[in-house]
Amino acid sequence: MATTVLTDVRLADGPLPHDDAWVLLCDDRIGAVGAGRAPSADLTFSMGGRRVLPGYLDLHCHGGGGRAVYSGKIEDVRVVARAHRERGTTGMLASIATAELEQMIAAAEAIAAAIDDGTAPNILGIHFEGPFLSPERPGAQTRSALLAPDERVFDRLMTAAGGHAAAMTIAPELDGACDLIRRHRGELVFALGHSNATADQFDAGAEAGARHVTHLFNALPPFAHRAPGPIGRALLDSRFTVELIVDGHHLADDAVRLAVAASGADRVVLVTDAMAAAGLGDGCYSFVDRNVDVRDGAAYLRGGTTLAGSTLFIATAVERTLSTIGADHALVQRMSSSNAARLMGWHDRGRVAAGARADIVVLDDDGTTGTVFRNGVREGPAPTDRRPEPAPARSGATP
Repeated sequence: MATTVLTDVRLADGPLPHDDAWVLLCDDRIGAVGAGRAPSADLTFSMGGRRVLPGYLDLHCHGGGGRAVYSGKIEDVRVVARAHRERGTTGMLASIATAELEQMIAAAEAIAAAIDDGTAPNILGIHFEGPFLSPERPGAQTRSALLAPDERVFDRLMTAAGGHAAAMTIAPELDGACDLIRRHRGELVFALGHSNATADQFDAGAEAGARHVTHLFNALPPFAHRAPGPIGRALLDSRFTVELIVDGHHLADDAVRLAVAASGADRVVLVTDAMAAAGLGDGCYSFVDRNVDVRDGAAYLRGGTTLAGSTLFIATAVERTLSTIGADHALVQRMSSSNAARLMGWHDRGRVAAGARADIVVLDDDGTTGTVFRNGVREGPAPTDRRPEPAPARSGATP
C-alpha cells in the first residue's frame, strides 16, 4: 500500500479542528484525518497551512481545452477531461448539448468509450441537456433539434450511453415530460431547465421525480414579485438542488447571494456549463454545431448577445465565490463538491474524511487552486510552482 500524508493543512469543514490538521492517503482512499502529530508515510508533503477541499465535481460541462465533449470524437473527450482534471475537477459529467439526434448518439458513444477504456478517468457519466427542451427557452441549444418527449428517442440515447447516462435536463411542461420522468426516475437524475414552465408545472416535475434545476435563472422565465414562477419554486422547494454558473456573466453577484440565502447551503451546486473555449483566450471560434465569439471571457453565439455556455472551470468559480461573493470555505466545499456528490449518490466523494476517495484540492493563500491529488497521486503543480496560463488564442481553430 502506497501512503502519502499531507501535513499542516486547514480543513474547510467537518467535526475535527480545522487548523493544524493532516490527511493520510492510502492508495486511492483517505485512510485517516486528524490534528496534531501526523503519522509516518511513504511520502510527506507539508502544505504550509493551506486550505484543503475535496476534489471538485462538475455536473454540467460541454468542453474545454479547445475541444467539445460532444463532438463524437473520443480524443476530444480525453482532451476535455484532462483540461478540467488538471484544474482540480476530479469528477464530472460530460454534457451533450441538444443537436440532431444522430449527433447526440455519436457523442454519447464516444464519451462512453472514453469512460470504458479509462482514458477520461474523471468523467463519471453523461448528462443529456435535451433534446426534450422548450422551443421558447432554447438558450444556445440548436432549436431545430429540439424534440417532444419520446420514449423511443430516450431509449436510443440510453443505449448509446452504454450504462453511463447519469442526468437529463428536460422541460416539465412538454406533453409527456412528467410521464417520462416518472418512468425513469430510478435510472438517472432528471433536472428541470430550458423551460417556460409555470410554478405549478415545475411542481409537477418535482412530483414526477425531478430533483435538480439546470443553471438556475438562465433559460427560465424571469422572477417577478407577483409571479415568482419556476425560479421562486426552485429556490423554496427543498426537493431541488440548483445549479449556479458563477462566472460574473451568467449571473449578477447579488443573484448568487440571493440563491444561496434562499435555498440554503446544502442545495446549491457550482457548475461551469463550460464550452470548448474554456482555457483559451478571447477570440472567434467554431466548435461542432456553433460559432462563438469570446469577449472578456464571456462566450456568445456569433454576432449576438446569447451566452453559449461559459469559459469557466470550477476552480475559477471557487475563487470567485470566495472572493467576490464572500462565501466561507465550508460553504464553498458544499457548493463545489459535497452537494453534487449527495445528489448523484457518489457516496465516496465530496468530503475529506476516512474512507472517501483520495481526491484532494489544495488552495493557495489567495484562494486559487494549487496542488491536486487524484486517487492519492499528485497531479497538479506544487503550490510554489504555479503553472502559467496558456497563451491566448487570437483566432478560432476547429477541433
